[in-house]
Amino acid sequence: MKLERNDTTVTIASNPNTQLKKALNKWDLLTIGVGAVIGWSWVIYAGVWSTTAGSLGGVLAFLIGGILCSFVGLAYAELASSMPRAGGDIVYTFKGLGDRWAFIAGACVGYSFLTLLVVETILLPVILEALGFPIPKIGAIYTIGGETVYVSYIVVSILMNLFFAILNIKGVEFSKVFQTITVAVILVAAVFYVVVGVSLGEVSNAMPFFTSLSGLSLTLLLVPGFMSGFNVVAQAAEEANVNPKLIGKLVVITVWASAIFYILIIIGTAFAADLGTRETASIVVLESLTQLFNGSKAAMIFVAIASLIGMLTTWNAAYIAGSRVLFALGRAKYIPKGFSELHAKNRTPMKAILFLFALSSLAAFLGTSQMIFINIVNISGFMMICAWLLVVLSFMVLRQKAPNLNRPYYVAYGRFVGVLAIVSLIFFLFLYTPFNPLGGLTVPELSVLGVIIVTILVVYFKNVHHSKISKEERGKLLFENTGE
Repeated sequence: MKLERNDTTVTIASNPNTQLKKALNKWDLLTIGVGAVIGWSWVIYAGVWSTTAGSLGGVLAFLIGGILCSFVGLAYAELASSMPRAGGDIVYTFKGLGDRWAFIAGACVGYSFLTLLVVETILLPVILEALGFPIPKIGAIYTIGGETVYVSYIVVSILMNLFFAILNIKGVEFSKVFQTITVAVILVAAVFYVVVGVSLGEVSNAMPFFTSLSGLSLTLLLVPGFMSGFNVVAQAAEEANVNPKLIGKLVVITVWASAIFYILIIIGTAFAADLGTRETASIVVLESLTQLFNGSKAAMIFVAIASLIGMLTTWNAAYIAGSRVLFALGRAKYIPKGFSELHAKNRTPMKAILFLFALSSLAAFLGTSQMIFINIVNISGFMMICAWLLVVLSFMVLRQKAPNLNRPYYVAYGRFVGVLAIVSLIFFLFLYTPFNPLGGLTVPELSVLGVIIVTILVVYFKNVHHSKISKEERGKLLFENTGE
């Protein structure tokens, strides 16, 4: 394939041995994106969303989050259609802000996808037990966060994590089929729950509609973590066999499909369960179904199985996205080039997948503490917002620096959208800081975040700042993919 490079066109030179396989259609991309966002969290956190800020306050939090994320999503949409390359955030930031900021963007978004795997690994035993499929508690080792760590929990979590690693090594053709089927099951179960909750529940259950600004702030803190999967589409864009303009549309659709999904779940929960149940039930969605059907467990079992499947969709999507981020970082030699090596037969980034498996499997040794889970989600949300901010800034810069860049999905009023996105992201970042009078990251969370930032900076100064690899060479590796 001929390589032509100017402001208008970037045609990618291809080498079949170094290219990811183009095996994703529009439905595959959509289910990967939506599955990464919604997953299983709605079954566990519907009670928190509908009580912390009130039922209407929870809806308002996700409506605000959806609007703010849509501005960011539009920036991703335009850039993904212009540069459909693996590790989207890295590529866009490199083009807009330069090679050094591209590494920072990759580190932030890569960490966020890694934490998705960590969360799934930590909470698998909790979800199984809550859904009525408890793992035998064998081999108590120690206690973390008030929860005992069992050898049996560690083994089951690692085995499930290994299943998804192997599935992704086998190729995106296998993982995409799994993703499509499982997302369909989740959506059917969720629609069933909302319809049943609204039709059989009571409006009085939804009281209070609003609690406080502090409650709204705390709920908003959670929103980025639960909405973060929409940019999975950008990470997998290189493997999409669809019109580039459609890739942009799918990013936007993923944002709003996810936001509307969460809002409907909050409404269904508010009608289905009274305040006491929403505050005290371990899994309010399942307990409310049992109450609505007068003790019958058939509906509850159906939704329980669907929610377990939902957990698996997030797990699978996180492997797809996280491995593509590592693949892009390795391709540009920000990290060892081995991360960009593809499996000879399946053409998947096997070493990147195995690295993610090894790191996320260590999380099984952290136990099942909800406190640890919340801390991870909050820090992950902060890191993802940093990545989003760099992408939006790149979007704004490229509108000035490369006005003739081919943009199959062109965002109207781009400057206005970019400014709104930046203001939105600064607002979200403020919520995480100690300056937020309504509550931001806790001292332990800030301490862990500090360690993460220091680690990223150490790698940055070692592999980027003092690197002998020029910006031009990295650009050639990222955009031309010659394999040199």
